[in-house]
Amino acid sequence: MEDRVPYFSNMSAPPKTVASYSGLAATLSLKTCKGYWAQGKSVEGSIGAAALFGMAVRVVLPPEFVGKKPITILRRLGVKPSGDHEQQLIALINARAEELPLPDGCVVIRRTEAEREVWKDALTALAILTKCSDVIWLRDKHPALQAAFERGAGATLLVPPGFAGRLPEVSS
Repeated sequence: MEDRVPYFSNMSAPPKTVASYSGLAATLSLKTCKGYWAQGKSVEGSIGAAALFGMAVRVVLPPEFVGKKPITILRRLGVKPSGDHEQQLIALINARAEELPLPDGCVVIRRTEAEREVWKDALTALAILTKCSDVIWLRDKHPALQAAFERGAGATLLVPPGFAGRLPEVSS
């Protein structure tokens, strides 16, 4: 006699998975979103796309930092290298990541026409690019310098609506 685990199946109904998100429910009503969902372009009332979905923010590592050794990066950042250069750079990156007015995680998205480049400094670019993958940026992720060099062309984060107002103004 074979040892088998009993198998139960309900063939009268197809399998179904339901995923739902209610994170914006407290700030948006169905009436407010009605125009957006119906037309796919605009939102009725005073709420814009940034308030509904967030803001696309682009970060690019300046070319003169791409592929450089930690000691060179430290010097270009205006920091006097000391001790273990890589650990010194990682400490600077982690400190900058803690200061960023972002949530602990942001989705990395494709480039958009509406994206903004609010930070143009190399340390912020390193703090974002060394802690993101192709799909997500995580504040607590250990920095990977090689990842920043591979993303030298930059990354675009989708900053949630509650954090978009905390971002600095776009610099020229």
